[in-house]
Amino acid sequence: MRRRLLLLPAALLAAWGWRWAGLGALRRARSAQPGLGLIFEGGPHPQVTPALLVALGEAGVQATFALDGAAARRYPDLVRSVQAQGHDVAARLPRHPWAWGASRQATAALRSVLGQDPAGLSVGARPTLTGWLAGFLAGAPVIAGQGRAGPDGTLSGVRPGALLHLPGTDERLAAQLPARLADLHAREFEVLPLRDLRGLRPERPRDLPATALQEVDVWYDRLGRIRRVGNRASSLFRAGTAPYPLADQPLREGGAVRRGERLIEFHLDSARLTELAERPVAGRRIVTASVRDLARALRDDPDLNTFGAVFSISIFSDVLGLYGFTVVDLPPAHERRLTWWSRVIRRAYGVSDPQKRHTPKLAVMSRAAFVERHARD
Repeated sequence: MRRRLLLLPAALLAAWGWRWAGLGALRRARSAQPGLGLIFEGGPHPQVTPALLVALGEAGVQATFALDGAAARRYPDLVRSVQAQGHDVAARLPRHPWAWGASRQATAALRSVLGQDPAGLSVGARPTLTGWLAGFLAGAPVIAGQGRAGPDGTLSGVRPGALLHLPGTDERLAAQLPARLADLHAREFEVLPLRDLRGLRPERPRDLPATALQEVDVWYDRLGRIRRVGNRASSLFRAGTAPYPLADQPLREGGAVRRGERLIEFHLDSARLTELAERPVAGRRIVTASVRDLARALRDDPDLNTFGAVFSISIFSDVLGLYGFTVVDLPPAHERRLTWWSRVIRRAYGVSDPQKRHTPKLAVMSRAAFVERHARD
């Protein structure tokens, strides 16, 4: 009897873990391409959908529309117009007590209008557990991106490969869309339909370590008050403050840093660097752009521009030496611990040579010299 009582919470825990991991769902693309997928949820709407199509057409952008089955039956010409303009068309998970059956009906309605299967079934950025299960039971590819628009219209989860769920029946969004698209373009993002996002595939069990590490990064940044520097697709760094962990160190540009002195510490985006490994020339350009973003932040941001120096500990410190940093060997105990951790990270992100030794080191540079050398507007 006691074992039976434990079955329900165990099943719920397993289902929650499945939803957290996103196994089997389309959640993000993995590529050096700075692609971004916009998914408009809901509709077609007789006023909003045409306005969205006009804004997308004027920007030369194609996206994905996740449409309601009932609305598709009422406005089949709008659905065909979305398709004719080159956008992907998916079904949207209905808000219905019997979501499984309703999802099948929505998929069937779009199939009858389009003359082909929809691109998938969108369950939104934050599906309920029952909605998540219903999406998979419906039989279509499940789309569950992790970005969305907040109540004030700001976009969260904007990073290369992300899928952003936007309200497709909101007149305010239709009015804001031209400015949003221009902003994304200025930030070097390529807005694409699902079919053109390279590396977009269902999540697999072998993706679990990378998913877990990204979750660790989120919580580490929250606890350490670390934030991303730069808001472009090429931004690789996150910065916060930390005490200098080694012995006093003279710098190549003059001056020195002292042990325990509070400085700027910056961290690298391991997932993005792994993706850029397939394009080393582009990777070098993106690292250079990120260094300039950091230099401008150290010059202009009042939370960062009062510290004497900036440092980083990583396996890429020798590369930072090319940008003027003083590179310092770590004590043996630190080196062993961080070498092990770097190997864990590289295995999680699928680096092809996980056994190759990469020695972590510390790179440090005075803030004034860094800003003078790299803060170019």
